[in-house]
Amino acid sequence: MAVVLLVILTTPVMAPAKVYLDINAPSTRRMPIAVQVPVPMEGSEPVPLIARETREVLAGDLEFSGVFRVLDPLLYMEDVATAGIKTGSFGFEDWELINAEALVKTGYILKSDGDVEVEFHLYDVFQKKEISAKRWKGSPGQLRRMAHMFANEVMKQVTGDEGIFLTRVLFVQSQGEVKEIFAMDYDGAQPRRVTRNGSINLSPVWWPDGEGLIYTSYKHGEPNLYSLGLKGGEEKITGGMGVDVGAEFSPDGRKLAFMRDEEGNPDIYITDSRGKGLTRITWLRSVEASPTWSPDGSRIAFVSDRYGQPQIFVMNADGSDTRRVTFDGAYNTSPSWSPDGELIAYTSRVNGKFSIALVNPDTLESRLLVGEEGNNEDPSWSPDGRHIVFASDRTGTYQIYTVDRNGRREIRLTSGSEKRMQPTWSPR
Repeated sequence: MAVVLLVILTTPVMAPAKVYLDINAPSTRRMPIAVQVPVPMEGSEPVPLIARETREVLAGDLEFSGVFRVLDPLLYMEDVATAGIKTGSFGFEDWELINAEALVKTGYILKSDGDVEVEFHLYDVFQKKEISAKRWKGSPGQLRRMAHMFANEVMKQVTGDEGIFLTRVLFVQSQGEVKEIFAMDYDGAQPRRVTRNGSINLSPVWWPDGEGLIYTSYKHGEPNLYSLGLKGGEEKITGGMGVDVGAEFSPDGRKLAFMRDEEGNPDIYITDSRGKGLTRITWLRSVEASPTWSPDGSRIAFVSDRYGQPQIFVMNADGSDTRRVTFDGAYNTSPSWSPDGELIAYTSRVNGKFSIALVNPDTLESRLLVGEEGNNEDPSWSPDGRHIVFASDRTGTYQIYTVDRNGRREIRLTSGSEKRMQPTWSPR
């Protein structure tokens, strides 16, 4: 991925950042924030495309977060043609009148070499002071990245938590019998094809550093695990005549848990990240599949049909102390453990349709999160634990969606005639 070329202006020297919102509070309100239209600086000519893309990405990030309520630009009273972006070049009164608590102002310069410099400022409207300022330089194709970077900065300054706006999502796209793996930005932008082998490729999972993936492929006949770097280089992780699928890294990145099916007996195995030192940890004659690690690495949730229909179970990472955690619904699959360890998201069949549900593995309390429209499957948590990405066929063809942890806001990320499933969210 291209990187921004230069950091010119950094955060002003000041006391340690104040946390304005506790995003873990039970009923955190959304902070009203104004995102003013970016303006040309230092005699640069106006470029509406630069202004529009920068604001759209930045405002979209902040609104998506669930932390901010981006105020409608129709409410803005400031004369953008005469107001500046730095302290002293504009008045805070116009923003107080519309009840904005925070303000983002942005300026840009289109350089003679074709690059763009973008300067961002974040203000506390009530205290009439600057909280942060950044200035980056890059190609016009890096505008989205610069806006995502400042959205992350806003999150950090206001909440103390890291943003997720530079994260990505892997997914499987079907075209006839061929299934290839694609990657896109967290908001659905800039999709690109990752595998190009014309075979069936399934169950992608990110490397711990987000620079590659492990996936199952039939490209050499039997389905085995492969490790692929996004910048090139591929390695076969498993081999043999069995079926290897559904790998997931342990939190420390040193181990992989996955399902291996030998002679019709699917079980959970653990190996190191290179496929060495294989250890089997389940031994029943039932199907054991879809392992997902707890954030501390001490437990693994998985699917088993040992009681007839698939249900979610949890065991210690060595396979001991297994217990069932789902009891609502007769068909539960695809577990994904939340980053804070409090919940497991999974696919549950309810009234003949698949829905996304959540269960607390310790208290066994469960609830439906998504389920009113179509079939909804394959949940995967964002690295901050505030959102879930999933696949749904509510429009007739499976596409990728996100939903917040409370189930209040769903967003469609993809469209088209191709079937898209098995999304997985990258680390930060």
